[in-house]
Amino acid sequence: MRLKRQRLLKSIGMILAAAILVLGLPWNAHVSCAEGQQDDLTAYGTGQSWIIDRADLLDEEEEQILYEKCQLAYDTYGVIVAVVTVDDFGGGDILEWQKGLFAKHPFPAESENGIMLAVSMSERDWGIQTIGSAQRVFNTYGREQIGGVVVEKLSDGDYYEAFAEFADLSMQFLAEADAKEPYSEEHPYRESVPVWLIIAVAFVLSLVISTLIVNIWKKGMNTRVVQNEARQYLKPGSFQLTRSSDIFLYHTVSRTPIPKSDNNSSSSMHSTSSGTSGKF
Repeated sequence: MRLKRQRLLKSIGMILAAAILVLGLPWNAHVSCAEGQQDDLTAYGTGQSWIIDRADLLDEEEEQILYEKCQLAYDTYGVIVAVVTVDDFGGGDILEWQKGLFAKHPFPAESENGIMLAVSMSERDWGIQTIGSAQRVFNTYGREQIGGVVVEKLSDGDYYEAFAEFADLSMQFLAEADAKEPYSEEHPYRESVPVWLIIAVAFVLSLVISTLIVNIWKKGMNTRVVQNEARQYLKPGSFQLTRSSDIFLYHTVSRTPIPKSDNNSSSSMHSTSSGTSGKF
């Protein structure tokens, strides 16, 4: 009798467990679907990195170098400098998408001030978005200056160079704003002169100066006096000119069109109060 009762209870338990499992399946499927729809933001998690390379444009060494650059910016100025790459951000306005990503804060440290470069490969979109006090440091002028450099390298497929330039320029703009004032149209950013150009200019100047000195020495050693008129080389009475005239034969005019400047990179940028975006 006891054995039959145990078997009955065991059967009831198995039936109840199966019912719970069946009833639970639709709810679990619904949760997975909802999470998948929000993958563009929530899947990044929290406290990951300053560099989120979902499009696999960087190798490990490049990503580490960029991470250290961005970490230095945060340690020095308390400002997030981040780079995010994705295959497809989902369409719409990439700047609005970046605002949502800033709100999820998938970065190693908390900060209300930051600048982010995002790249989406499917439609070749890029955006530079700012939050907090970084909007003052990276104003419209500053973002478009940085964007011009970044877009040129992105268009050439030099992704690491583009991201490295972004990080380095961000540091320069932060340093200038901290020491003096943010770069702007009234306080324009000027790129530093390359070392090779300085050496080349110094070489040319030294060559010109040395040539002038040698020519002066040569003139000082030449005692012959140059005559300005041909008659001074003629014997007196050996030549008589009876008639002279000037005859104009022809003239030639050549015209070369001035090439128009290419402003496509700057005109393709779209700027708001906090961000700048475009195509590359």
